[in-house]
Amino acid sequence: MNTVDRDGLEAEREFLLRSIADLDAEAAVGDLDPTDHQALRDDYVARAAAVVRALEQAPTLSGSLDLPVAATRSVSRGRGVVVVVACLALAGVAGVALARSSGSRPQGAPLTGSLPSSNAAELEQAANFVAQGKAVEAVKLYDKVLKNDPKQPVALAYRGWLVRLAGLKDEGLAYVDRAVSADPSYADAHFFRGMMLWEDKKDPASAVAEFRLFLADNPPQQMVSLVQDALQRAAAEAGIPAG
Repeated sequence: MNTVDRDGLEAEREFLLRSIADLDAEAAVGDLDPTDHQALRDDYVARAAAVVRALEQAPTLSGSLDLPVAATRSVSRGRGVVVVVACLALAGVAGVALARSSGSRPQGAPLTGSLPSSNAAELEQAANFVAQGKAVEAVKLYDKVLKNDPKQPVALAYRGWLVRLAGLKDEGLAYVDRAVSADPSYADAHFFRGMMLWEDKKDPASAVAEFRLFLADNPPQQMVSLVQDALQRAAAEAGIPAG
């Protein structure tokens, strides 16, 4: 019987997550060419997904896995990699977009646009915490933002997703629902809602609708194939066309 070097895999996982966070930080301040950033990031994310898959398939799970890898605890095998890579991709886009944003915009506009300066610093730092697996720190910052702006959709959506991964499924969905109500065009909230409806509520048909909304809103390229895969799986479970 083959043995699994869990320590080696976990060390590689931590290295890759740190590397992704470092790449995003460099890109956010303009120290890395956007094309180079995207190419390197895609490679690291793919490698991280492979490591997570290897850990999922190991005979036993030992030690603690910090977010976003902790996402694999609450999803079935096959969905876990989708969720892990999606979290990495969304967190990276959030960090870079927020760091580069300037000016003002209507409350609740999509993540890829400019954000109010009063929220930008906290949301940028929270996105970095998500990418680094520091869930508690991220939630604290989202709570700080929501204290001043209870309808801030980014804070609502990501707070909901993080507490869901911590096991508070109903609370998580309630926050994501609030994010969708605050800004129905905010794509990330639809992805999170889709995963929660699919995995937690066993409602793949409703999840398909959420995934379609996400894909219709010009999402980051690295997210497209991941969410398309989730949509196809959910549609197959629901017995409805994926298209």
